[in-house]
Amino acid sequence: MSDSDDTSIMSKLAGTFGFLVGASLILSFFVATFAINYIEQEMEECETLQGQGAQLFGADEGKCDKGSSIRDLLVLIRYPLLLAGVAVCLIAAKVF
Repeated sequence: MSDSDDTSIMSKLAGTFGFLVGASLILSFFVATFAINYIEQEMEECETLQGQGAQLFGADEGKCDKGSSIRDLLVLIRYPLLLAGVAVCLIAAKVF
């Protein structure tokens, strides 16, 4: 076995690993989008008059505030996940 065979195997392994990481980052983008939509559907109850009253008196146990903060975080990281996934896949294609 020569050095070029070892390099070829390592580059294929690195490329495959890169594609897996990139694909998981792209999949995370779609999961974050799904989660944002789900949280927004659940948050509709918080925007009603009855939901606002429950928030005011603490009857919702912080559910609306927690959902809002999680949604804001997901909105913030959604597109960087997609860009990172595409970048990693492109780098893996170059290594492959």
